[in-house]
Amino acid sequence: MPKPLPPLDYLRSVLEFKDGVLYNKVFRSSHAVAGKRSASPYTNGYMSITVNSVKYLEHRIAYYMVHGECPEYLDHIDEDKSNNRVENLRPSTSSQNKCNIGVRANNTSGVKGVSWSKVKGKWTARVALHGKIKCGYFDDKEVAAEFVKSLREQYHGEYANHGM
Repeated sequence: MPKPLPPLDYLRSVLEFKDGVLYNKVFRSSHAVAGKRSASPYTNGYMSITVNSVKYLEHRIAYYMVHGECPEYLDHIDEDKSNNRVENLRPSTSSQNKCNIGVRANNTSGVKGVSWSKVKGKWTARVALHGKIKCGYFDDKEVAAEFVKSLREQYHGEYANHGM
């Protein structure tokens, strides 16, 4: 559960949100100078902002300032965690947020959800939803790729990310 956000009226009095970026309206500290971007790089590609000595993720503050509320989970549609334009942010569940993840760095097939099984001598295709895994084995990598793509579209809907 994310930490509670500061009052909306306070945020709007000290911050301005435009083009996906938060700017300081007033001088708040040596790091928070009026007219300058208020966020800085954080972990895993996210941007963070400090308000009253507490760190928040920029996308959460931005969404809150525009919509007046902030859901527990927000998804970056284009996977770019620093792209905090409001049209790139959508409410999601934890499961939906996990669906919109690209190809893992350790993927060797180049296709999300597809790997080579030495034991079976076939391509393994896997898609997960709510902890349950749908799996198939294929002689052809392209057929395995189409299998996972169709399952993702069926189970993940608009949150489907094919990682290609």
